[in-house]
This record gives sequence, C-alpha cells and structure tokens, in this order.
Amino acid sequence: MTLLKLSVTTRQMTRMAWGAAMIGVSVLGSAVTVAAQQDGRVFISVNGGLQASSTDFTDNIVFTEFLEEGDLDTAYSIDSGAVIDIGGGFKLLDNLGIGVGFSRFDTSNDAAVDARIPHPFFYDRPRSIAGSATNLTRRETAVHIQVRWFTSVLDQVDLSLFGGPTFFNLTQGLVTAVDFSHTYPFDEASFTSADTGDQVASAVGFHVGADVGYFFSRYVGVGALVRFSGATVDLVSEDGGTISIDTGGFHVAGGLRLRF
Repeated sequence: MTLLKLSVTTRQMTRMAWGAAMIGVSVLGSAVTVAAQQDGRVFISVNGGLQASSTDFTDNIVFTEFLEEGDLDTAYSIDSGAVIDIGGGFKLLDNLGIGVGFSRFDTSNDAAVDARIPHPFFYDRPRSIAGSATNLTRRETAVHIQVRWFTSVLDQVDLSLFGGPTFFNLTQGLVTAVDFSHTYPFDEASFTSADTGDQVASAVGFHVGADVGYFFSRYVGVGALVRFSGATVDLVSEDGGTISIDTGGFHVAGGLRLRF
C-alpha cells in the first residue's frame, strides 16, 4: 500500500483552511470580551446530525502486466452518515453578524472493482475479474465562514439565515491496484484482493443555511440547523489521471444553543 503525498496546492489549501479557522477563533475571542458590555451579542451552537447527501464517482487505472496494458475500473458509492457541527460568532448589529462553523463527516464504504488482466502468453486476450475493496476511508472536514442575518420569530424563538465560503479538506481511500491468481494454462484469472491508499486534498466551496433556536432561559436553548455546502475536490489517480469528487452536501442537525 502506498500513501500518496500532498501536492503543493493541497498544502496551500490546508493552510488556508486552518487560517480561516484561526480567524474565526480570534473573532469569537474578541466577541467574548465585547459581550461583557453588550449582552446577547455572542452565539454558540453544538450540533449532531446527518449528512443526508450521497455521492458516487468512478476511477479507471491503466497498468502494464506481462508486457501488455490492462485496466481496472472502480465504482465508489458514498452513503449518508452522521455529522458533527460546532459554530459560533458575534452580532455586529441587531440583525447582522459574523461567525465560523466547523463540521466533520466520517464514514467508510466498499467499492466495486472490475479489471481486465492481460494473458501471459497471448496478446489481446484479456481475462476479466471482479471483486470489491472494503472499508475505504471517507473523512470530510469543513470550516464555514459565515455572514448571518437574525430575526425574532417569537419571544423565545430566534431565526438566522447564513452563507459564505467553505474550506473543505477531504481524505479519501482509493483503489490503487488489483491482486489476482491464475494457474496454467492461464486462460482465466480470479480476483484475490485490492490494494488501497488514502489521498488528501482541499478545495474552497460555499454554503448556505438556516438556524432556528428556542430559548427556554435567557442564555440557554435548543435548536435545529439545515445547511447545504459544496465543492469539487480533484484527486490524482494511480496512473496520473484526475478524479473529481463532490464534497459537502445537505446537513440536518440539532443541539445546544447558547447566547450571552
């Protein structure tokens, strides 16, 4: 198994994401100081929920075996799963604020593998094999830089709409090669396993969403969040090609709300 190295672009994008997160933390730190004089300006949310979107993508790898080219196709299917979300910010005005959010989505999935293996004795006589790669890593982290608009629906219910850029970092397990077995006269081959490795890449996208909170006391409440975010991340296939993968999706989550 070979782990592919980060490209310069990926490193730069990762630094940008961390930089955005640090800016957000600085904003929240400043907000806490100001909040001592301006009650109710700081807002914090902690959520658990679901990334409801699923995505599919494919990869084709060309390789050389027995002095002839063969190839393998891999079909990936990423299901929905649990997501965690933490956010906060500061009201600049009664109806306008800025904030930062962090979300993380982790899952593992299988991938279907089909390959054409050259014959050791004859040209243009490939042997087809099929199998699957299991427990491939999928981890998405995202930093959401937000501009928020607030309004009070009822005395105890607050609604905010938000949007802005999102900095994504994706770790994805990919099939890099296929292992097979065959015996004389080698007219057939059998799938035995798939070699895999993780790749990491980053991209800048966007998000929009809404948050509603019910406050049963002055400072503490519960709420629900809906958000759509998205970007396209380009990974490098084992043979040097490009794999374009959608990241982000539709989030539904709920949890604790604080304001002070």
